Amino acid sequence: MSRNELVLSGTIAAREALRYTPAGLPLLEMRLAHRSEQQEAGETFRAELEVTVLALGEAAVALDRLPLGARISVKGFLARKSRNSRQLVVRTEQFKLIDGE
Repeated sequence: MSRNELVLSGTIAAREALRYTPAGLPLLEMRLAHRSEQQEAGETFRAELEVTVLALGEAAVALDRLPLGARISVKGFLARKSRNSRQLVVRTEQFKLIDGE
């Protein structure tokens, strides 16, 4: 069985206006900024990145209400941004707000 699952935490760095798909589903595109220290080959590696997150449905509406800088964790999968794109994005329908981290 193939597996494509990702959990990533970070802060909402940027967000586009909420829009709707041709089928009427809410769609939100945002940038999630992540910073952490990871262990690799016995050494500490500082991981810093920004990734595009696409949210559909209720998650899109809820994420649109959060302020920039809010700390969240998203659970989703990697996919192309669009059929003809090579750019990867995280597609998510699940997220949670991170308190006091």
